[in-house]
Amino acid sequence: MEGIPTVQILGLRMSRQARANFRWDFIAAALFSLFNVVFNQFYVPIAIRSGATDFQVGLLSAAPAVGLLFSPIWAGLAERGRAKYFVTFPNMVGRLLIFIPALFASPWVFVGIALVYQFLQGIQAPAYATLMTQIYPADIRGRIMGYVRVAMGLLMIPLAFTVGIWIDRAGSFYPLLIAAVTGSASMLIFSMVKEERLPDPQAAARKRVRFRDQFTVLSNNRPLVLFLVATTFSGFGNMLANPLYNIIQVQRLGLSNMDIGIVRIFYFVFLLTAYFFMGRVIDRYGPKRAMIFCIGCHVLCTLLYGVFGTYPAVLLASGMQGFADATWDLGCLAYVFRLAPGKEGVVFGLHLMLFGIRGTIGPLLGTGLNGVLPIEAIILAASFFCLCGFLTLVLAKEKAKAPAELQSM
Repeated sequence: MEGIPTVQILGLRMSRQARANFRWDFIAAALFSLFNVVFNQFYVPIAIRSGATDFQVGLLSAAPAVGLLFSPIWAGLAERGRAKYFVTFPNMVGRLLIFIPALFASPWVFVGIALVYQFLQGIQAPAYATLMTQIYPADIRGRIMGYVRVAMGLLMIPLAFTVGIWIDRAGSFYPLLIAAVTGSASMLIFSMVKEERLPDPQAAARKRVRFRDQFTVLSNNRPLVLFLVATTFSGFGNMLANPLYNIIQVQRLGLSNMDIGIVRIFYFVFLLTAYFFMGRVIDRYGPKRAMIFCIGCHVLCTLLYGVFGTYPAVLLASGMQGFADATWDLGCLAYVFRLAPGKEGVVFGLHLMLFGIRGTIGPLLGTGLNGVLPIEAIILAASFFCLCGFLTLVLAKEKAKAPAELQSM
């Protein structure tokens, strides 16, 4: 960062603007923690208790993937505009919508709002990858993103238990309503971040790409293709099993919301641990090693549910899932940053589109087969897909492309 005044925070040297961005990101993540707990941890159990069928549970689990089917289109538009706007506005609207199921607790309302919210997430997700490269320097980006999520995770641990008890005693109305308010407020705070032009020799590799040209980014980039293959296998297995986890917890084990809160505490403890350590692993050893740990945890999680299916196994599996989710969050972004410099938004859009495909098919297939096949057999099949992804990544030889090669695409 020659020529740019720098400051030090948490042992990391960065520009003054990067420090300000870190501050706003940090505060927004802390405020977002309540929304994250209510929506991502209790929304499906609340819907099940409101009468959601297996098919509706499948739709709820598939909802995150539906909006991502169009990610390459949004990525192309974000490349031609300011990525920040593609992040803030969809998030603001989507989080406000969560108050509607608080007023109308019908299973189809839960499904409809989830689909709209996740469609809006599909707009912001590829732009977020681009925005991170504009507000944080590459050499410390993994650690900064990890520290921000550590703050969120620290708050989510007590919140998971508190919200579970709160819902058991008072119902879901106020938790959903307050989550909508705090979630949208956190995005208002995040909107204070400002892009800065960081000295980056790879910046010249960026150019505007039309939708039909986006797949050319994969040509002659075998490590990137293998990364997408590995995440597709592992992601499909994870999404095939994911709705069945909720069904086992609520219907088979009969867990209360307080019990589920304890399950979520295990999830967040491991999530927090991964955010704290895996950012360092990514910056020091590269994203491939982190992603191998991540997909390995997916394998262990499915085996714990499929082979044991007891409450202690669910607790440990939830921890493995938390570790995997945090590492996936950081690792996928870092992998794209490393293998496609200058085209992060485009490549991440393709990655999210593939998630949209497997994430739509997987949950609906999993819940559709439930009752036709033993639930344990479906989860063990999911474990096989995760194992295929694990082996693909372990055997892949990573060789990042040089910026000059990318410019020629």
